[in-house]
Amino acid sequence: MKILMANKYLYPRAGAETYMLTVADQLRARGHTVGFFGMDHAERPREWPSWTVPPVELGPRLSPVTRAKEMSALAVRSLRGLARRTLAKAVAEFQPDLVHAHNIYNQLSPGIFECCYQDVPVIMTAHDYKPICPSYGLFTNGGTCTRCIDQKKAYWNCVKHRCCHGRFGSSIVSAISANYHDLKSTYQRLYRSFIAPSEFMGKCLTDGGIPEERVVVINNFAEVPMKATPPGEGLLYAGRLCVEKGVDTLIRAYAKLDSPRPPLRIAGDGPIAAELQALSVRHSLENEVTWLGRVKPNEVARELERCAVAVIPSLWFENCSMAIMESLAAGRPCLVSDSGGNPELVEDKMSGWVFQAGQVASLHGVLKSIQQTSRERICEMGLAARQQAQERFSPEVHLKQVESVYARVTS
Repeated sequence: MKILMANKYLYPRAGAETYMLTVADQLRARGHTVGFFGMDHAERPREWPSWTVPPVELGPRLSPVTRAKEMSALAVRSLRGLARRTLAKAVAEFQPDLVHAHNIYNQLSPGIFECCYQDVPVIMTAHDYKPICPSYGLFTNGGTCTRCIDQKKAYWNCVKHRCCHGRFGSSIVSAISANYHDLKSTYQRLYRSFIAPSEFMGKCLTDGGIPEERVVVINNFAEVPMKATPPGEGLLYAGRLCVEKGVDTLIRAYAKLDSPRPPLRIAGDGPIAAELQALSVRHSLENEVTWLGRVKPNEVARELERCAVAVIPSLWFENCSMAIMESLAAGRPCLVSDSGGNPELVEDKMSGWVFQAGQVASLHGVLKSIQQTSRERICEMGLAARQQAQERFSPEVHLKQVESVYARVTS
């Protein structure tokens, strides 16, 4: 089968891109032919057929002047229809059996497939909540938010609450875009199927207007190491240091534990790193909390081997946390919040524990229970975690499910 992967970035920039490139590699190993459509970049794979448009960067860290220039370049490109023509060329030359879309918002467009959907089925993996939330994350002003779903596509909420990085202008543009695609029924018309990485995401999509029969839940995947390693010592958080990840809740709950506390190692960087470190100092945790900073993926794997329990204390609605799946695959039980798709991935008190998101008392109670749990029991839970990962989250299981969606939409 020929599959055209569509994504705005064609290099391993973040989770969606890493997933897409890994799946593409796996599909090729299974005999499929894969091509790419998106923005050009020096790090994109050159050995695979690709059709690209010039890159445009719209990140929140850009200066107002640079952002204005990039927006102008994007507007000119849109008026000229360059992306649509390039996609049409890709379809004509590559002749795919289907298009698999990923993160195609803003720099491209969810409506870009007008030129091909009648001839070539298009499916989308929903890596985030953009089809139903103008700001991607169902999270604003430090808390989760479902206003646009609950109030039946009231996208003006995005402007009212300045949901896009706290910026009025960005929020207006995102709200207008969401309303436009709602009026055009873009997601209902152009996409044959949606892959939701969690039951929670699947429900959000259907609550937001995507036909239920087009949504299929397929969890992401994680490689299971060849050998199981016994649990190490202490707790590990590995991820971005930002408000929605709930690391402040972890520090506050950890500080309430009686001494001797299990060592806590925090790997990652982000906009509130200094604030979190100051919080740790205020609680006199300098000798018990180790700040590792940003670490490479192979170093995260070593940190997982070193710890006994991985902690994922997210406030926001996690879709299908790679941190959880990678920890389970490494044979480490996970302590997770009950937000979003997290509790779907962990069997409470079997392969991990679940606490109430954002609730210090709830997290402290579970941490205290872990502190009193024997090493033998942690080992048993680690083996259960690894077995669960093999049965539910292995690449083989994932690829078979994805191929079944491919077969259904092309039949």
